[in-house]
Amino acid sequence: MKTYYRHPFPLPPSMPKGHWLLSDCLCVRKERAEKRYAQKSLTTRGLTGGVDPIPLALRKHSFDNFEVAATNREAYETCRVFSQRFSELTQGRGILLMGPSGTGKTHLACAIANVLKDQYSVAFACLPILLEKMRTGGVNLDELLSADLLILDDIGSERETAWTTERLLLIVDGRLTTSKPTVFTSNYELDDFEARVGMRVASRIIGNNLHVVLRGADWRLYRNGKKRY
Repeated sequence: MKTYYRHPFPLPPSMPKGHWLLSDCLCVRKERAEKRYAQKSLTTRGLTGGVDPIPLALRKHSFDNFEVAATNREAYETCRVFSQRFSELTQGRGILLMGPSGTGKTHLACAIANVLKDQYSVAFACLPILLEKMRTGGVNLDELLSADLLILDDIGSERETAWTTERLLLIVDGRLTTSKPTVFTSNYELDDFEARVGMRVASRIIGNNLHVVLRGADWRLYRNGKKRY
């Protein structure tokens, strides 16, 4: 689109009386708006429209197909009871699942979400990806804060900076203020968790959520009891 604008005040005769302004046509603006909306939906799926909030590869995770052992039984029972008594939660108290990679933290978090997603609004976000989208403004923060349940996966894997700390505080404080429970997963245990996310964030998460540790071998490396590689 090309529009001519006159200058609002007189200029010397040698200067033009106005200038041409080039702008995108309506169809281009509509296409870009649709792309921005789709980008936001990647982070907050399931909050509207009945779309499954869990990423495709994680939708089959349930309590029934979780392999319970002595090293993860406490976490399994905690998560199962949490999902069963979710309607009774009134203070926004969630769960922090901690332990080495591959011990089933994300599986349990998604099992909770898969139990609740048909009755409650559920949001899922992998934190490193979420922070990257927040840098570009492609996140509807209100939807993350207002969801009945938020799964925040892989917290602590991001590099701690003043910017990431402030963004995490926005989410954590926002959830606590509205008494909305959050399930966090982290590859770090309590001794290292504060160093990874900062004292301010760690204090709020640890002080306001149950925290359980999963141990054992990395299940991704094993199949039928044998090491895959």
